[in-house]
Amino acid sequence: LLGTFGILVFFFRTAVSTRFRWILLVSILIAVYAGGAAIVVGNTWPEEALPVAFVALAVAVLWDGRMALVLALALAALTSVQPGLMGASALVPTAIGGATAALSVRAVRRRSQAWIFIALIAAAYSASLLALGLVGGFGGSEHVIDQFVAIGANTILSTLLAMGFLPVFEVFTGITTDQTLLEWADPNRPLLKRLSMEAPGTYAHTINVANLGEAAATAIGANGLLTRVGLYYHDVGKMLKPHYFVENQPDGRNPHDRLKPETSAQIVKEHVVEGHRMAREANVPEVVTDFIIEHHGTQRIGFFYEKAKEEYGEENVNVADFTYPGPRPRSRETAIAMLADSVESATRALRDPTPERIRGLIDSIVDSKIAQQQLDDAPLTLQELSRIKEHFAKVLSGVYHHRIDYPQTRHLTRSDTEADDAGAAGEGG
Repeated sequence: LLGTFGILVFFFRTAVSTRFRWILLVSILIAVYAGGAAIVVGNTWPEEALPVAFVALAVAVLWDGRMALVLALALAALTSVQPGLMGASALVPTAIGGATAALSVRAVRRRSQAWIFIALIAAAYSASLLALGLVGGFGGSEHVIDQFVAIGANTILSTLLAMGFLPVFEVFTGITTDQTLLEWADPNRPLLKRLSMEAPGTYAHTINVANLGEAAATAIGANGLLTRVGLYYHDVGKMLKPHYFVENQPDGRNPHDRLKPETSAQIVKEHVVEGHRMAREANVPEVVTDFIIEHHGTQRIGFFYEKAKEEYGEENVNVADFTYPGPRPRSRETAIAMLADSVESATRALRDPTPERIRGLIDSIVDSKIAQQQLDDAPLTLQELSRIKEHFAKVLSGVYHHRIDYPQTRHLTRSDTEADDAGAAGEGG
């Protein structure tokens, strides 16, 4: 039975089978279950006390519910043929409780919601008890009470232990779970709070890009939550010198006008290097900090590079001074982040953003990244790129559509040129 589970992992969860620590942790969890089962048999406790929920929850949160489901069913079948636990009285509650624990992870997104796990698993155990009682009898009130006590103790201890040990498991395996990502998405996290206060324009851009990136990632089956959280942090380095970035210049004054091109390029590059440093100091997970260093890849800082060529001549310009440090995106999520960041920024600067012009702009930007080989290290297919562009266009067309020009507020929304034209027409009349 365990060999069947191992074959499943080898063929369908290759990443798990190729990492020693991951396989070791799964083995340890199985051993913990076996030890718990021995204690249950030795003390003649009800079968509902078997700690299958602990194993299923840990595996489901760290990897996925399907893998946890198969493991829980294998353990249930294995348990039902052991001395002292033979038969349906062990198989049914163990299988149902383990399966519920494995699949309930989809309904619970935060560790603070652990009591939802407990309620769902306890309800499943109770349903299995009812089914067995209807078939073979309930066995006396004292036995039923013992069973419900075992259900309560098992579900509470298994859930709290699984959630409590999860940070240890994450450190051991190097996995960042969805629950951890959701905690880092909290806008009250120190880095995000500072970004919203010290660089509000960048923060607004970050939210827009995160929405765009998550939609595209979800559309191709990538990790939408990771993409969203990574994009929340991708520009945190801009808070050090916020006024050197256009989204934080409401008065139109650009301090780069007084700087040399190479100095401006250094400041722009700095937001990647310093942002990565700040995130690491704040113990942001590595899968999130990857977005900071990869969202610009090894692209040139085009505006200042061209400005330097005009001032000094191309032969006198060191290209490295105007190139981001990289590396290039190495995952689908960070590649989507690069594309979403560029597309959102360019669309905001687009005049008359009709759906056709937005689609043309998206095609141009994606083709440019491909031509610059920025996507060479990312496992994206052409079909996935097509879907990404389609979802970018859908989201941005919805955001930048034409609004109704209400007569009551027309004097507030018209441009200066329109106002002057209206005034001139009134004088002429």
